[in-house]
Amino acid sequence: MRVLRWTLRILVGLILLAVLVTAGVVGYGVWAAWHTVPPDSATVRLGDRLSAPVTVHRDALGIPTIHAETLRDATVALGYVHAQDRLWQMETLRRLGAGRMAEIVGSPVVGLDRFMRTLGLHRAARAQWEILNPATRHAAKAYADGVNAFLKDPPSGLPYEFRIAFHTPEPWDPVDSMLWQRFMGLQLSGNWHEELLNTRLQTRFIGEPEAPAFLMRTEPDTPPLLTTASHTPPPPGLDGMLARLAAMTPAAIRPTLASNAWAVDGRHTASGGALLASDPHLGFQVPIRWYLARIETPDLTLEGATFPGVPFVIIGHNAHVAWGFTTTHSDTIDLYRERLGDDAGTYLRPDGPVPFTVRNETITIRFGDSETLTVRETVHGPVLSDLGWGRFQGAAPEAPGTEVIAMAAAALRPNDTTPDALYRLNRARTLDEARTALRAWDAPQQNIVLADATGRVGMVSPGRVPLRAPGHDGRLLALGWTGTMDWQGWQTREDLPSTIDPPSGRVLNANNRIHPVDRVHPLAVSFPEPYRARRLANRLNALSSATPSDMAALQMDIVSAMAADLLPPLLAAADVGAPTHADAAAALDRLRAWDPPEMAADRPEPLILAAWLDILTRRLFQDDLGPVFEAWAGRPRPYPTRAALENAPHWCDDIRTPASEPCPEQVAGALDAALDWIAEETGRDALDARWGDLHRVRMRHDLFRVIPGIAALTGLEAPTDGGDFTLNRGGHAGLSGDRPFEHVHGPGLRAVMDLAPPARGRFIIATGQSANPFSPHYADQFELWRTGRVVRIGGGAETAVLTLTP
Repeated sequence: MRVLRWTLRILVGLILLAVLVTAGVVGYGVWAAWHTVPPDSATVRLGDRLSAPVTVHRDALGIPTIHAETLRDATVALGYVHAQDRLWQMETLRRLGAGRMAEIVGSPVVGLDRFMRTLGLHRAARAQWEILNPATRHAAKAYADGVNAFLKDPPSGLPYEFRIAFHTPEPWDPVDSMLWQRFMGLQLSGNWHEELLNTRLQTRFIGEPEAPAFLMRTEPDTPPLLTTASHTPPPPGLDGMLARLAAMTPAAIRPTLASNAWAVDGRHTASGGALLASDPHLGFQVPIRWYLARIETPDLTLEGATFPGVPFVIIGHNAHVAWGFTTTHSDTIDLYRERLGDDAGTYLRPDGPVPFTVRNETITIRFGDSETLTVRETVHGPVLSDLGWGRFQGAAPEAPGTEVIAMAAAALRPNDTTPDALYRLNRARTLDEARTALRAWDAPQQNIVLADATGRVGMVSPGRVPLRAPGHDGRLLALGWTGTMDWQGWQTREDLPSTIDPPSGRVLNANNRIHPVDRVHPLAVSFPEPYRARRLANRLNALSSATPSDMAALQMDIVSAMAADLLPPLLAAADVGAPTHADAAAALDRLRAWDPPEMAADRPEPLILAAWLDILTRRLFQDDLGPVFEAWAGRPRPYPTRAALENAPHWCDDIRTPASEPCPEQVAGALDAALDWIAEETGRDALDARWGDLHRVRMRHDLFRVIPGIAALTGLEAPTDGGDFTLNRGGHAGLSGDRPFEHVHGPGLRAVMDLAPPARGRFIIATGQSANPFSPHYADQFELWRTGRVVRIGGGAETAVLTLTP
């Protein structure tokens, strides 16, 4: 008994200690955050960093308007306010790029550092710095001066994240500002993950080349999958290697690829000035990646969305030109299977074995011993499969006959002048000057929508796109040892797609294909589903006298062209299959009457359709795909599903059972299962449940999300409209995850710009300007964003004036 009593006392003591520690952490976090909110108004001396006083006026949402005598002084001020509001975000950006996160966090992120060191982003940025235009470097240095002025003497101390992490940041290096573009170059070039999946599918369906093409279909007419990479049999263990490589890609560079942008020329607007709208779709977090600002100098006025750590306006306008972006979805990354030579340090090329290029990277680990990472590179790029994931045949590196995987990527090339393009774009005075500025844009390739003060509009797609040899289309892992699949250079900039002054007066892109299927040198073989683009074109063509309010309303459009396309065959098959669930008939009636099919948070139909499609996809394809299914089903697949129901019924039969399952039976059974699942998940009958019960945006701070007690207090959460294929994009998880149908991907920024003089824009971001939860501007744009409001910078009562003086 005595032992039992002491055991209980020890357990109670440990519980109390844990509670006290948690309370202490929470209490310290609250105290730290409270005491690091910047003062509302202040005068700060920056010494010789400025040539004249600068004033920063914050509006009712804390958005700064910077008034300066020179653009250089304004850039210094932008660096200062970025550091004031978003320093931790900037610190993590540069440490991610340099592969130095373990210096703060310790061993849990060593894998991330290994990956980033292998890619060598910071090395590429350092080399890039040397070739940039002196004016671009001058701007980056001015920005660094502003950041470092804050670091030297922060009026309220360093932001709260640094206190919690017990970390003091190093001075800001101008080269750190180059890393943003390197991240985007990888994150917005997602075809290499498709290569992994295509190759796994090809291995799964050996001898059936039509099956991978069918499964990967994203457009009505998708070219067949080339099989040049199958000239050599896949080595043992290839599928497992590719699966691990995809799963272990750091979230910081995992592909997130969607956006909308469009422009209407002055002939079709109420004001007579061109209108431009842009809403990039990325992942959600607090604070969001974007930071709004306006800059006013005697020579130039700029406003729009900046990116903390970068000295330029990324999406926005000056008095003469406006610009917005969408991802082109061009294929600018290839993965190469490299065959090792007999010598441990060589790999095979057409003329025989050649040595790897080798470099050693030292990773410093907080609370642990440093480690040395050996990075090997081939003529194609860094070897990714050396990152502790094994080799195809499970052999040691020195064993002959094994293979490794290397990455060739436009975004990893050191001679990249994209920052020069942004610098010049910010200063362009005509649409033609903007086009000329963008000739320096290298990576990532983007569709850049333009409008100018004369009412002209256009869209250009600058960037480096590999020129591939005939017979290699980039959809499968290439063979590095043959030389026949090496890049032949770059597609010429003159041949890249562009649309200037279109007769219709409208340009648009929603990540849809921007060139004919039979283009001699395609930017990519396949592109995302055209549903959003189709809806956008129809809505724009119906507007003859467009206003900024019309543009903002379009950004909130939640009609799903996918639902309209897929519901007829689903309903027809369900009628034949005769579902048996008690609510099935009523659910089908609701879906038939759902016109137009709006993905509204307060309706049951979106939830019924989403659950039905998710379960049906699993019923149709999981048996055939086996271990590849989860990777393939990580995103919706409406085209294969519709094609299976209409003209490929063999996919409906479950090959794991002796019976034959026709498509109507599978469709009906999936509906029954979906209605049961909804009732179990929501606690309500399916017709009483709502899309917003599960389709909820949930934003968390990267640091606070891991601290007990603070994560819930600092997160943002609400039901949201939209779906994967609506203009107001509500990209979501599937029903099998931890949070079924959670809204994980969408427009963290919305911008609408009117070029009728005087040019002004309306903007909103998904969170707020500040990263401090005790700031009134931590989340004050969240509800405005959720409900579709866009605001003018400088609107409402002025809340603070910061004066920066020499």
